[in-house]
Amino acid sequence: MRFIKPIAIIVFFIATAIFVFKWANFKMSLDTNPPIIEIGPKKISVDVDASERELKNSVIARDDKDGDITGSLVIESISKFTDRKKHICNITYAAEDSDKNVSKATRQIQYKNYTPPKFFLRSPLCVETSSDVNVRSLIGATDCIDGDISRKVKVLSTEFSTASTGDNTVVAQVTNSKGDTITLNAHVVIRSTNVKAPTIQLKKNLIYVKKGASFNERDYIKSVIGPNKKKIPKSRVKISKSTVNTKKEGCYYVEYIINQGKLSENITNLTVVVED
Repeated sequence: MRFIKPIAIIVFFIATAIFVFKWANFKMSLDTNPPIIEIGPKKISVDVDASERELKNSVIARDDKDGDITGSLVIESISKFTDRKKHICNITYAAEDSDKNVSKATRQIQYKNYTPPKFFLRSPLCVETSSDVNVRSLIGATDCIDGDISRKVKVLSTEFSTASTGDNTVVAQVTNSKGDTITLNAHVVIRSTNVKAPTIQLKKNLIYVKKGASFNERDYIKSVIGPNKKKIPKSRVKISKSTVNTKKEGCYYVEYIINQGKLSENITNLTVVVED
């Protein structure tokens, strides 16, 4: 029995020595050097719908131990515009080797076919008197990168009353994921609908026109439907007012009116945005 204690001590020291030896070998074999990401052009031009493969073009990842690990490359993030006029962003790549070492690298991408977000209207900005219509629900927006961004639309103007007929203004704003913000300053008509009068239907409720382009108000009349659901000649529609000036950027409107007898009258309006 007196030999058991010394033997136990010896076994303990041997086990400890083996553990320390293995741990030291493990530490010596452990690779702590991160991989290297090599980037070709420091700035590339891409379409807004560029694929992941296109965004990774000419980017290579190498590791001292693992060799080529380009397959581990991921796009970690794409920033907001760093240069809004030239539509330039920073794109960050990350690569990981088999020892979980991670490297990151950044370069610039320029969107060559980028266009700012655009508003659309679900119906003309003609609101029925005494109605509880929320003007915000009529305004949507789309973006060439983010798609439908209607949920991001904010109405900045003070809510107005629909208690009586008249003209008002609504100011809406939206920002896409690149930090590009656009504003709509649109004309709103509060009016009473005459159910016995024909209804004017437009091809679109909001259009964008390039600065200096020709513009014909009548081109946007789709049809006119009478109270009996029969079509009425579009020539019956009159342009009661048009503020459009294609020589100057801004938000304008066209007011259309149709009469069917002295007491049967309806109007609608087209919102027109003139852009550069």
